[in-house]
Amino acid sequence: MSVIRERAKSNFPMVLLTLLSIVQALAFELLWDQIHEHPEFYVWSWEALVSWSRVATTLLGIILIWTSYATMVMRFRWVPSSSDTFFPFFVGIVQFIMIEQLATKDTAGWLFCLAVLFSVMNWISHHDMKRARLDIENAEFFDQRGRASIRDFLPAIVFVTGIFLLSFAIWSVGPIIWLVSIAAILVFSLMCYQIVISHRFWELSMQLETARSKLDNEG
Repeated sequence: MSVIRERAKSNFPMVLLTLLSIVQALAFELLWDQIHEHPEFYVWSWEALVSWSRVATTLLGIILIWTSYATMVMRFRWVPSSSDTFFPFFVGIVQFIMIEQLATKDTAGWLFCLAVLFSVMNWISHHDMKRARLDIENAEFFDQRGRASIRDFLPAIVFVTGIFLLSFAIWSVGPIIWLVSIAAILVFSLMCYQIVISHRFWELSMQLETARSKLDNEG
C-alpha cells in the first residue's frame, strides 16, 4: 500500500496541473470571446472603463487560481483523494459562469460568482494544507507554524461577505453606475492584494528551501 501512496504522491502534481491547465485555457478562451462579443467595451465611456476593470479582475482571478495550485503542488506533497481531482472542474464551472456575466447589467451575478469562487479557493487551500500537514515531508514548513484559527480566515471572510453584500445591493437597486464603479474598483484592488499575498507565500517557501540547502552544504 505504501508503494501505491508514493506513486500517487509522485504523479498527482503533474496530473492536477495538466487538468487545471486545460480548465484555465478554456477560461482564457471564453474570456477572449466575451470581450469580442461586447462592442460597448470599445466605446469610450466611464461604463466601458468599469467593464474593463471587471475584465482585468477576471483575468487576475484566472492567474491567481493557477499560481495558487502551482505553488501548493510544487511546495507540498500529500496523498491525494478523489475530491482533489474534482475541485478543478467545479472551479472551472464557476469561472465560466462568471465570465459569461461580464456585461454591466449582469454585475450582480458576476460579483456573486466571484464571491463563490473566492470562497471555494480558500476552502480548497485549507483542505490541501490540512492534508499536507499530515505528511512528514512537509514538516519543515508546518513545524514552524501552528494550526490555522478563525483569525487567519477573517480577511477572507470580510472579503467574501463584502462582495456578497455588494452583489445583493446591485441586484436590489439595479446596476447604478456609481455603485458598479465602487464594486469594480474594490474587487480589482483586493484581487491585486491577493496576487501580492500569493507572491509572498511563494517567496517564503523558497527561502525555506534555500536555508535548508545552505545547512546541507555546511554539514
